[in-house]
Amino acid sequence: MATTHDKAKDQKDQKVQRDQLETKAALGLVGTSPQHLSGREHVMGRSQFVDDMPKPKNMLAISLLTSPVARGHINLLDLSEALALPGVVAIITAKDIPGENQIGAIFPDETLLADGEVEFVGEPIAIVAAQTKAIADAARQKIKLEITAEKPVLTIDEALAKEQFVGPIRKIEQGDVDSALAKAPHVLSGVVKNAGQEHFYMETQRALAVPEDNGAITLYSSTQHPTEVHRMSARVLGLPQHAITIDVKRLGGGFGGKESQATAWACIAALTAHLTGCPAEIKLNREEDMAWTGKRHAFESPFKVGFDEKGRILALEIDLRSNCGAVADVSTSILERGMLHTDNAYRIDHIRVFGRPCRTNLPPATAFRGFGAPQGILVIETIIERIADHLDLDPFTVRQHNLYAPGDHAPYGELIYGAEHLAPLLAELRARSRWDERRAEVLRFNAANRYLKKGLAMVPVKFGISFTAANLNQGVALVHVYPDGSVSVSHGAIEMGQEVNTKIAQIAATNLGLPLQAIRIETNNTKRVGNAPPTAASSGCDLNGHAVNLATIALRDRLLAFAEKTYETKVVIEGGMIFALKASGKIDHDKPLGPFRDLALKAFVARIDLAEHGHYVTPKVFFDRETGKGHPFLYYVFGAAITEVTLDLLTGRTKLDAVHVLHDSGESLNPIVDIGQIHGGFVQGQGWATTEELVYSEQGRLISDSPATYKVPTYGDVPAEFDVKLYEGSSNDVGVHRSKANGEPPFVYGEAVFFAIANAVKAATGKYPEALTLPATPEKVLKALETR
Repeated sequence: MATTHDKAKDQKDQKVQRDQLETKAALGLVGTSPQHLSGREHVMGRSQFVDDMPKPKNMLAISLLTSPVARGHINLLDLSEALALPGVVAIITAKDIPGENQIGAIFPDETLLADGEVEFVGEPIAIVAAQTKAIADAARQKIKLEITAEKPVLTIDEALAKEQFVGPIRKIEQGDVDSALAKAPHVLSGVVKNAGQEHFYMETQRALAVPEDNGAITLYSSTQHPTEVHRMSARVLGLPQHAITIDVKRLGGGFGGKESQATAWACIAALTAHLTGCPAEIKLNREEDMAWTGKRHAFESPFKVGFDEKGRILALEIDLRSNCGAVADVSTSILERGMLHTDNAYRIDHIRVFGRPCRTNLPPATAFRGFGAPQGILVIETIIERIADHLDLDPFTVRQHNLYAPGDHAPYGELIYGAEHLAPLLAELRARSRWDERRAEVLRFNAANRYLKKGLAMVPVKFGISFTAANLNQGVALVHVYPDGSVSVSHGAIEMGQEVNTKIAQIAATNLGLPLQAIRIETNNTKRVGNAPPTAASSGCDLNGHAVNLATIALRDRLLAFAEKTYETKVVIEGGMIFALKASGKIDHDKPLGPFRDLALKAFVARIDLAEHGHYVTPKVFFDRETGKGHPFLYYVFGAAITEVTLDLLTGRTKLDAVHVLHDSGESLNPIVDIGQIHGGFVQGQGWATTEELVYSEQGRLISDSPATYKVPTYGDVPAEFDVKLYEGSSNDVGVHRSKANGEPPFVYGEAVFFAIANAVKAATGKYPEALTLPATPEKVLKALETR
């Protein structure tokens, strides 16, 4: 029995812990949720994007002549009438490019400006530069363009028939699939199809190029990948990279759509500025952006699965086929990640996965949040639903029977680090969401209602974190401490609404012992942090946070060593103050030695280096594409979501009633930011699963090219019951401050909405809707209901 003394001691310890947490929160340190660095500026409308920058003198506006057909040969390109229009400064075509007409991200298969042949609607042919945008648009309309149109290849089936691919066919295999399938008690087969998805970032593609002294160019680009823009613009202009500077303050959203596809627009602006000697700006309107840029990859994936009476998967064969569009872009890497995630959270001893990157005449498909993983996971989750339906089992239970366990390895050979969290995480979500009670309530509702049916579904996730291209797994940073005690941090990540700047500022503040207000995050500039990877693959904070971590720890240790000589005692820096350490090792808070700014000034006067470069390299990651084996991921993120929907059988419309998410963020750097990312990722996944439908004409032109015809989720689509909780008990020894990445994995949870709709259709028809494809629009749902 606890004594009065013990209770008093416990209460005192609890008060100390509360005080420490309150102090930590007030300083904005790691593990707390301070106000976003850019939050106030966003709310006040003062945040500066490319289009908000002061316009340079003599700036030219750009209008693009693009291909009106998906495939054809250019017979005539007459610029004479357009060039005669007053105010037109230049019209640039492929023959005017001083360097290489090549901007391919992985393979050299993408020209900046079409030269003889066109391969998709919206492919740039000519750049019109004029004194105003109105003049540029008018001149563009006076260009005489004649193209002999050819029949385009638009579908995966057409590409397969012609054996058109943008890269090699790949395979990942483990075990004896054929033998295991032959022995399996139950076998099912089918095809899983998903459409693409428009990024619909708030800020459309844009760039501003400004000529500098000695033929140099500064490019302000809305890009997730300054290094790629840097490399490609130098290639196009025929200049060394040191002559070009890329500067990025922030993006108005990206979601992968500005990883490789911001490059063309930046190069067009740079080329115009280089050839005319004038600043040049390009900015696409919404319809141009939607019609000309690439989307999430559409997949069609045949499968064959063998399983036992409990629903345990014994053998599986999957053939992932992606619609890559006209050029490779980053499609082969996206397909690869899809292949690496076809197991999702499940152990499958006998599995064979093929990946076929199909080339068509659509705009090049590109990176999108999840980077192929959602498409791969959709296949295995559909298979689980089909198995549960076939055996008349609870899908949740079937998933639990197949989960990875500690010590298990993925089909590509990597140990599933952290697999011990999967089973308890799902068990906790099952209880927290009242899955079993909710399932009984859904059955009662469906029995009592003729025209409304409810559906319930859950989806877990095991998401690998790292670039599968090993060379991209590095982060860079440059940190300056100034004599007044303030700190400037440059790092390789791009701020695009995910608050990576806030998290990285928290890392710097925590390591240096300063309040968050002492840290300033600078623009991403290739002169300060060159050769950085794209902010993608959920790795922006992981890679560059580690780099900042290394740099600030080095600075802290250097300053502490100087302080101990200066103050002749061991010291710590806490809350921007210098404190002595007592002989007991405790901090002497009663007698501060002075503010950090005094130490910084003393160090400057003593000629101590107050700057530090940080460079981080992800350890252990590699993948052999020929054998399909390796260690492609540093670690895994786990989580699960449960959704409940109500389906109106008369209209095919669905209402999302409830969402419960339990997500593993390790030891979160900023819990509120992470929870916000989960909310946003889920809703974006919900849109892909339900309303966001891309519609193309038979000539390959996007018809759903505006918010009037392409429906993203709105506030009204978010349920009142939206419970998101960070999973407790998980840590990450290899993560920055033991955290885990958080950008892409939550997108997968939106797939649970699709499966809930499918189960509502099954409640109405008595049959699982195998033909229902994602997105499950009202029209598709009504068609599925016709099977009654």
